[in-house]
Amino acid sequence: MMREFLEMYNQAINLDDKSYNKYFPQGRGRSDFLLFDDQVVCEFKEVQNIQIPNKVEKISKKEKLSEQNLKRDLYNSIENALSKANKQIQDTKIALSLPDALGLIILENQIASDLSVLSLIDAANRKMMIPEGLIHTDCVLCLDFVNTFSGADSEPVRPAQAVSRNTVSAAKLSNLLSQLMKDFFEYSETPLFEDWVIEKGDQDWFTDVSGKYKSYAAKVDYKSSGVKDEDSWIQRVTQFLNQWWWVIPLPFICYDWFIR
Repeated sequence: MMREFLEMYNQAINLDDKSYNKYFPQGRGRSDFLLFDDQVVCEFKEVQNIQIPNKVEKISKKEKLSEQNLKRDLYNSIENALSKANKQIQDTKIALSLPDALGLIILENQIASDLSVLSLIDAANRKMMIPEGLIHTDCVLCLDFVNTFSGADSEPVRPAQAVSRNTVSAAKLSNLLSQLMKDFFEYSETPLFEDWVIEKGDQDWFTDVSGKYKSYAAKVDYKSSGVKDEDSWIQRVTQFLNQWWWVIPLPFICYDWFIR
């Protein structure tokens, strides 16, 4: 959904246009878009080919499920995609002589039911915070348009989150992302609530006693104007495998009125 928007967005240039081929000889990485008058080099990655049930069952049959070994296997594909995107951003800045451009990776989850935006946020945060991780990337914007969280008011909610370091470049990019998201939600005719802050995310992948995969569940805690609320993913979570917190700029919570 976001890719389609960027392909028609008046603040985006599609680098797949053949006029840019001369800048990218074979072997040189190429990002997907330039945004906001060449201020931002943007690479878009879809998360869609991770066989969650197989991975969970494989781990559960070899060893006891734990936060460390499950995340290591589940996030491996996401982190590899982030590393590749970071290299494409680096190569694009060099090819187009844009050394001061900001680097943006957009991650969009396309796996229904077995994964959510929380996994993207967690994986991006882990990758961003290691010293050698994503050094050419200022923000990772994590999105999910195939899954929703159900709040106490029964309205479907989709959190979107930008993961970044605490830098001047990230703050500058956050301002541009704010404009990007406002334009996107206006284009998609979806309400956007900017003053909600995500506080905590919990996830669990369930198996039966034999190790056969059963389901995924997640919960996100957020607050708005001093009021705290919780949203659950598909079913109520009774036990959490992972508990992690993040404090990341540019939180968005959006309601999608078209999913019931």
